[in-house]
Formats: sequence, C-alpha cells, structure tokens
Amino acid sequence: MCDYFEQKDSVAQCIGTDVAPVLKTIAGHYIDSHPPKPPVYRPCSTLGFRCTDDYLLEIKLHDKFPDMKLESYAYAWGMLKVPAEGNYNFRFAAYGPVFVYVNGEYVYRSGLYEERFSTALTNMSLKLKEGENSILFLCVRTPLGCGCRVGAGSYKGMRIAFYSPTLEKKGMSGMIYSEPMDRPLEELPRLWQSEAEIPVRWYPRTEWNSDEKALTPIRRIYGGNSGLYLSASAFVCDGSADVTVTGRLKNCRRLWIDRVSVTPWEGDGSVAVSAGPGRHTLLVLAEDCKLNCGGASLECPVPLENTQHHLNWLYAGPFTPDADLDLDRVLSFKKPLPATGGDTFWRTDQPGCYLRIFNESVNFGEWSYPLGVTLYGMLQTARMTGSREMDAYITAHLEQSASHFEYCQWDKHAFGAASFHHLLTTLDSLDDCGSFGSMMLEYMKDHELADGRVIADYIAEYIRDRQQRLPDGTFYRNHSYIKIMDETMWADDMYMSIPFLCRYYQLSGDAAFLDDAARQVKNFKKYLYMPDLQIMSHIYDVHYGLQTKVPWGRGNGWVLFSTTELLAVLPEDHPDYPEILAFFREMCSGVLRLQGPEGMWRQVLTFPDSYKETSCTAMFLYAFSRGVRYGWLTDPALYREAVNKGWKALCGISVDKYGNVYGVCRGSGYSFSKEYYANDLSWRLNDTHGIGIVMLAGIETEKMNDMPGGSNH
Repeated sequence: MCDYFEQKDSVAQCIGTDVAPVLKTIAGHYIDSHPPKPPVYRPCSTLGFRCTDDYLLEIKLHDKFPDMKLESYAYAWGMLKVPAEGNYNFRFAAYGPVFVYVNGEYVYRSGLYEERFSTALTNMSLKLKEGENSILFLCVRTPLGCGCRVGAGSYKGMRIAFYSPTLEKKGMSGMIYSEPMDRPLEELPRLWQSEAEIPVRWYPRTEWNSDEKALTPIRRIYGGNSGLYLSASAFVCDGSADVTVTGRLKNCRRLWIDRVSVTPWEGDGSVAVSAGPGRHTLLVLAEDCKLNCGGASLECPVPLENTQHHLNWLYAGPFTPDADLDLDRVLSFKKPLPATGGDTFWRTDQPGCYLRIFNESVNFGEWSYPLGVTLYGMLQTARMTGSREMDAYITAHLEQSASHFEYCQWDKHAFGAASFHHLLTTLDSLDDCGSFGSMMLEYMKDHELADGRVIADYIAEYIRDRQQRLPDGTFYRNHSYIKIMDETMWADDMYMSIPFLCRYYQLSGDAAFLDDAARQVKNFKKYLYMPDLQIMSHIYDVHYGLQTKVPWGRGNGWVLFSTTELLAVLPEDHPDYPEILAFFREMCSGVLRLQGPEGMWRQVLTFPDSYKETSCTAMFLYAFSRGVRYGWLTDPALYREAVNKGWKALCGISVDKYGNVYGVCRGSGYSFSKEYYANDLSWRLNDTHGIGIVMLAGIETEKMNDMPGGSNH
C-alpha cells in the first residue's frame, strides 16, 4: 500500500490514525527541523556595488575605475552561503569578458554574445558545496565596459546575498573588488585569507585614514552636517558593579542608561552608576560625543555576525532638536528612524557603512506562500491541541517576519533590493502576499501582532488597485518575472487571493473585498471548469484563449479549499451564494469519483499512472469534511466515508513515524501536456506546500467525526 517507505514505518502503524497524535508528530518534526533563529546584523558599505530591484548585483568596475586601461583586469569576489550541496542557477550578464571561479576552480566563461549585449541575461549554473563558497569573477576591460551582473535564477524563489570574503572584512555584507592590474594574479585568493597576503589592493575601504581618525566618530561619519545624532552602545557586568561613563559631550540633549535619563554635561565629564549583573544599554542624543566606560567594556548593542572589527558603537542621524524619538523604536534596532531629510538607519564607525539586517534561516521568520499554508495548519493544530509550544513558535515566526517589514522597505530604498522580505518588497503577484497574509489575519483573530494591520492594508491595497485583472475583473498573471507565466490564469490563484479577501473583509468590514472573492470563484469557474469531468484545468492561457485541459491535483485542491473558505463567511442571502454553493457541490462530485481505492488522489487526477499526491488528497479531505460539517453537501454519508478512507491513507502512505511528509508535489510551472505534471513535476520530502495542508485535513476530519453521526460521536 505504501509507495514512499516501508509500511511498518508509517505513522499509522507506529502511532495510529488518531488525529491529535499524528498532527503533534508532524508539527514537532517541522519545528525541530526549522528552529527559531534570530536575524543577523552585518555592516555594509554604500561604496560597494548596488543591486537592482530584481536582485541583480551590478558589478560595474568601469564605474569604480573610469580610467581603467583597456585589456586590464580586476576582480570581484564574494562569499556565498547555501543550505545544501548542488547546482544553483544564476542570472548572468557581462560588460566584457568574465571568468568565474568557484572555490578556486575555473568553472565558467562569458560568451561572445554576452560580452557584446550586456542587457542580455543568460543562465549560469554553478555547483556549490554546503555552507561557505568562494565566488570570484575575473573581469577584463573593453571599450564596452568591465564587470558583470549576477543574481539568483529566481529571486522570488531564492534570495542570495554575497558577503565579504577576506579576514579583514569577515562578517560584512557585499562583494569586494580589486584595483585594476595588468595581468591576473598568479595565485587565486583563498576564502578568509588576509588582504595583506594578496598582492593587490581591495575595495571598498573599511578603515579610516589618519586625518579621519583624528576626528570624533560622528564628525568622520557625517562630516560637518549640523544636527543631533544618536550614539548607542552596551556594556556587560558579570555581577553588580560601579561603572563610570566618562568622556566629552557637545550639546547633549539626552543621556540614557538602561532607558533611565541621566543628567548630561557639556565638554569633559563623567557620571557614576551602580549596575547590576547583565547587559546594559547606553544611548546619547548629542551634537557630538566620545565616551568610554570605566569598570566594564563597551560592545556593540546588537550582535554582529562574525565581524573582525571592534565596532562597539552605532550611530544615527541627524535629528532636529524637537525630533520625537520613541525609545522603543530606537532601541529595537530594527526600525528606520525619522531623521532630518528622511528615514535613516544605524551606521557603524567605518567609511560609508550602514548596519543591514539579514534573515539567514531557510524557513523560520520568512514570508512565502507555502509557509503561509504550513503555519496556517500549525496554528489550527495549536488551537485544537492547546499546544503552547506550537503557539509560541508561530508567534516567534510571525513577529520576526512582521516586525522587520518597515526596515526592509527602507533597506530596499537604500541598497536597491531588500536584505530580506524579497516578496513583499517586490510585490507584483498574488503569490507574493495572499497566502501568508491570510494566515497572518487568522492569527490576528486571537493574537496581537504589531505591524500586522499595516501589512494587511498594504496587501489589500495591492490586490484591490494593482493586481493584474482581465476586463471582467478576474485575476490573471501578466508582466511576470518568469515570462512563461505571462497572460495566464492559474487555479492556484484562488488560494492566493480568496482566503485573504475573506479575512480582510472580516477585519475591515468592507464588503467590497467579500464581493471580489465571490466574483473570483464565479469567474475562475468560467475560464477553468471542465464540465464533462466536473473538475478544473490547471491553467487558462489568455494569450491563446485556451484551457490547458490538464487537471493537476493540487490546482484542483486549491479551488475546493478556497471555495470552502468563502462559503464559511459568505452570507446565505448574498446574491452569489446559490451559484457558488452549486459549483462547490458539482465539483465535489467530480473529485469524489476520482478517489483511488486506497483513499488517495493522483498527481494528475485523470491519469492513474501518475503518483499518489499528498497535498491534493489533503485538500480534498479538508473540503469534503467542511462540506459535511457545514451542511453544504447533500449526501454527507458518502463524503464522510471518503474522508475517513483518505485520512487513513495519508497516515499509512504519506506520513512516517517521525512526522516526515512524503508525496507532496514541488512548486509547479505549467504545460499543455500531462507528461510534465506526471513525469517531470516530482514530489519532495517535507515540501512546505503540503505539511500544513495535511494538518488542516486532520483537523477538519476530527471536527467532522465529532458531529452527530460521526465516528467519534
């Protein structure tokens, strides 16, 4: 019966099919595999290379060295961390000849076409090892330029960040680059090698010259700009200690130690404080300041990642004397600050350097549509089981994601592309916002989430005013970053929109969002429904005016799943309610006929040779269970039987005793042929498109069986 592992290792055999223990096993495995991990702070120089808004790093050496001789050479070099060994695809374009070295091995060279047409992007595949990789570009100056552009093959799917690779710049964000030279280096530089050992100068500079060192930090960072500046540091006491803060202040308006205001002084002075064990913050608002701490060592107020620099102060400004500075905002070190001339962020005592925040976890704290489904399932599981551990995990994930949204908007403006939140800061599709946004709104029904409403309003404005629509108002995809998606309508987009629209209607009370959700169900049916089969085509190709006629399992799952989300909140007297309910019943009937004898549905619903697919099976169980529970289905006994058979199948076929989830189709493209879906679009272990959906299926199965007539009643 089991296609993915030995039957004896299934969760059904080892734990059983009772819903709560199964869901706790799945959720526990996910949490253990993706533990909470805080964001990482790294200094980044504005004197380096800038990204475009689609995450291409512009390595323009001809701009850095306008007098660079023809046929001379220069290097651009960075460290790139990846979570697993494998081949990684990059978008690449060249301004001239470029030779690429990975971990000291020559692996790629630009072609003649690339070297002539710098706007032409090509795919460059690089084999990388797990962890840290040295990526070195040797660039040749020609009359057309010198350098290249490079970025992740799919910046929506994978965000990459190059970090500085030398010992002196370890922990800093951004590539470094060499001065021009007449010939390439005889020996390639090694990762974390000292720059002193490499016979060429590297930029951007991170040390001050002798004249700059003679100035105070504020003066050398900000020059002669007038105004007030924040200076922040911290000190740690192993036990209770008398600490003396001493130094020079100029026009100091406020001095805080652990948020307690201390009387400042003008010129040289000091203040003694009794400090208990632990970490203490020191914050100054002054025109200029240079302070030390007697009795304790000063350190950076945020943890800097692997930095080799002794950076124990951060600076921000300038501010006007009447600036309204919120201490919670200031000392969070994750919000832009309202300075003179616009928002700013913290700077380090290095030439042109700001602090940047990176989320380097694969999943934790991230925002994506599969994670939206995963956390939705975990949220409902936490509610059902009363698990405080799960609730705390979801809260930590959401707070980390939401609390950095405002910072990432500033970061995009400052550096061209945000250090994370790459979907919300490049919002141009329902995939970017709807699924996770819907889960966030569900969470906010019984939790507080700072910044949650701001993000929800931002998403609602996008869907209402900027999402691409056909003339009849139906959502579709156009001007996509992946050209094959242009002029297409996807069944998936019902889930990427309708649940959010329903929950935003509940939050705001604006019925226009509920009406839009109802319109989408009716219109998606108009374009995608195949009445002879009573199921949906995955895609409607607007360019050709044709359905692809392939009934992909998960695509149909999204449709039924989303329709139940709407029916659960749509008033029965709404004018569209009868039509939507009739469609739900009709499609459920079509899907029911295609359930396999073991209880699963196939990757291509009408192609029995395709694999048993977990996520669509779970979504059909979810929809059927709700249909029985809400009284939407006219033959509840038939659907109750299908649900219970399907749940036993998931426990016996798709979930093992450790909580691993098998048989979930990876993220899809599309085709007019079932061959792509059945043979090319393979499943992945613990794919986040399916983990949460399995949990949701279990919850709804349990609720259905708790009803009168159910197996638990």
